[in-house]
Amino acid sequence: MMHESFSYMSRTLVTEPFHDKKLLESIWGKTWGITNPVGKVKQILMHRPGSEVNRLEKYSAQIESGPMLLNQIKGNFSINSMPQSPDLERLQQQHDALADALRKEGAEIIYLEDHENAWPEMMFTRDLGMVVPGGVILSRFALYIRYGETRLAAQKISEAGMPILGMVQGMGFAEGGSFTMLDPQTAVVGTSERVNAAGVDQIRQILSFQGIRLIAVDLPASIIHLDEAFLMVDQQKALVNISLLPFWFIDELHSRDIELLHVDPRDPVLTINGIAASPGRVICASGGSYTIDLLSKNGVEVIPVDISEIVKMGGGIHCCTLPLERKG
Repeated sequence: MMHESFSYMSRTLVTEPFHDKKLLESIWGKTWGITNPVGKVKQILMHRPGSEVNRLEKYSAQIESGPMLLNQIKGNFSINSMPQSPDLERLQQQHDALADALRKEGAEIIYLEDHENAWPEMMFTRDLGMVVPGGVILSRFALYIRYGETRLAAQKISEAGMPILGMVQGMGFAEGGSFTMLDPQTAVVGTSERVNAAGVDQIRQILSFQGIRLIAVDLPASIIHLDEAFLMVDQQKALVNISLLPFWFIDELHSRDIELLHVDPRDPVLTINGIAASPGRVICASGGSYTIDLLSKNGVEVIPVDISEIVKMGGGIHCCTLPLERKG
C-alpha cells in the first residue's frame, strides 16, 4: 500500500522554479550555485598542481598569455604574463597556503584530480564553468591543451551532487574566468578569443530561464578574461582596471551605485585577480601593496597570500578558485 504522504506528494505539482533555495536543499542537499559574487564562500573547486605543470614549456607557443592572435602580429608590444614552468614544490606550497586561507574563511575545498593524464593548466579551475543560481554551466575551451578539463569537471561536480544546468557546445567557446554574477538578476561575461558570440548566446539562453540578464563586455585584445579587469570586493564596491573596460560598462556600474576602486598600476598585473571570501573581505596577492592599501582605506579587509610562483603560470587567485556555493 502506498504511504499516505507519498501518495499526496505524487499528486502535487511543483510550482517553484528549479533554482528555488528550499527545493534545492531538499532535493539536491544544498542551495547550490551563486546569486552574487561576494557572499560568504561555502564550497570551492580547486586543483592542487602536480607534475603536469612541467609540460607547460612544451605547449608554451600555444598558451602565451596574451591571446594567440597577438602572436600573429609583428612588432614589439608587451604581454601581461608569459606562462613558465614553475618550481613545483614552491607552487604547491603557495597553492596549499591559498587553500588554507579559504578554509579559515569557512570554505570547504573540493579537489579536482586526474592522476593519469592531468592537463597542464588544470590548476586554473575558475575557467571550468559559469556558476549561477541553482548550478553550473560547464565551459567549452578554445585551446586544445585545456579541452579535456571539462570532462573531469563534469565528473567531479556531479560526484559532489551539484546540478549541471548546461554545457557550452557546438561552435561556442566560453570560460568561467570571464564570467561573474553581478547580482541575482544580472550576470556579466567578457568576450575575447576564449569567449565567442556563440558561447555567449548559449549562456544567455540558459540564464533566460531564470530571468537573468546577461551583460556582454568586449575585452581588449591584450587580455582573455574579465577577471583581469574587474572584481567585486563588496556588495557595492568593485576593484577595476578602467584602461581595460569600455566606458559604457563603467557607466553601467556607476548607475548601479557601485563604488569603483582602481587597481594601482604600480602593482603586479594580476593583483586584481583575487577572490571575495565574504562581503568586504578579500583574499589578494601579497605583492600588490599599493592596491591593498587602497582597499583597506576604503573599508575592505585584505587577506594577503603569496602567489609569486602561481603567477609564473599566467594566472592568479581568482583563476585558481571556482566557488560552487556562496551564502546569500
